[in-house]
Amino acid sequence: MKNWLRYFDYNRVHRREVPWNKGVNVATRLRGPLIHSLQRFQVGESGEGRHLRKQAATTNDSVYMESIDLFIKEEQEHARLMAEVLKLLDAPLIGHHWSDTCFILLRRLFGLNQELLVLLMPEMIAKRYFRAVRDGVDDPVVRAVCAQIVHDEEGHVAFHMEFLQGAFVDLSIPSRLALRTVWRILFRASCMVVLWDHRKILREAGVSTAQFWWDCGLIFDEVAAGIFSYAPTRAFVRPAALVEAE
Repeated sequence: MKNWLRYFDYNRVHRREVPWNKGVNVATRLRGPLIHSLQRFQVGESGEGRHLRKQAATTNDSVYMESIDLFIKEEQEHARLMAEVLKLLDAPLIGHHWSDTCFILLRRLFGLNQELLVLLMPEMIAKRYFRAVRDGVDDPVVRAVCAQIVHDEEGHVAFHMEFLQGAFVDLSIPSRLALRTVWRILFRASCMVVLWDHRKILREAGVSTAQFWWDCGLIFDEVAAGIFSYAPTRAFVRPAALVEAE
């Protein structure tokens, strides 16, 4: 976990330059869908993470607790970046959204390991979503913000994967299969919600429903394999930024 602490410290300093002075100028057809979509992702990233911090404290691992704290701050930084984009679009922030409330309630039903599995679902979806917006919205500010978030989400997913891989090392094969199956069902349900709620911006960004669904499935399969494969000594593939931070 010390490597991840160095990674988050490194990532906090080495951030992409966002040309805020240029403002945000998007095509009229993109403006409404982009605002609608960013408002919902922004509220989901703005939490204080009190429950996650409390669960992390049960590990009695000060390095992991500090890493979780830096992870939460990075998520809050995403909320700040999206809030700045919305401000430049003269759009208000929203105080809550039902999908975010559902995720929060679901996360609080379980212990740390299960909470991380729930937390990983929107993280995996966000990897594909922000890549779609980055590639499909022709604006330097939006692209820079989305590129930074995509980069960070790669690290977030790998961070939680590594912890859960160790946490489930003694889990039996039947238990692994059962947990993975339930997790996949919940993940696919989450994908359906995102596809419906963000369908307009995805369509305008040139990403079809089928493509988004397929790509999210590939991300899930890769992450699930890393967590649940019955290979305790399996080498963990770390993101390039973690290697660089070392």
